[in-house]
Amino acid sequence: MRKQLLADGYLRLTIDAVAAEAGVSKATIYRWWKTKGELVLEAAEADISIGLVPETADPRVDVEAAIDQLIETFSRPLASVVIFAAITTGGNDPVMAQIFRDKYVYPWRVSATSTLVRALPKHKSHSENVQFLLDVIVGTVFQRILVLKEPNTAGLKDRLIALIHL
Repeated sequence: MRKQLLADGYLRLTIDAVAAEAGVSKATIYRWWKTKGELVLEAAEADISIGLVPETADPRVDVEAAIDQLIETFSRPLASVVIFAAITTGGNDPVMAQIFRDKYVYPWRVSATSTLVRALPKHKSHSENVQFLLDVIVGTVFQRILVLKEPNTAGLKDRLIALIHL
């Protein structure tokens, strides 16, 4: 199924094809996974798992690690297909979107929030500032890797660090 996802994309992947490749019935697939999205998220877990931001004695190093995690994860070929699918098909597959947010997005975001709060001066670490900075970081990495025709990550981490004044 991973090869099918990379070759054909999420929208063209069918449960019939997955079942045929696995040598099982379509009913067997649906017995274990309610939706195609759930199946794909589980199959791509190693690729889309971003983890938590490490916590060291140096908050700047931790913020750099958080940005590295985003760049590395979004740059994985299968992750880019699945992450884009989880975001764009949310209206048609709310279960996939919810699992993606709860299992992969929010845990990282909570740890990244903590990291930014530790890294920023007290007068800049208000919740709205931190959440906005996370939006800028994630949105920029997303745009540069998943949206642009030619991914562009050269100097991206350094520019983001400079933008948030660390």
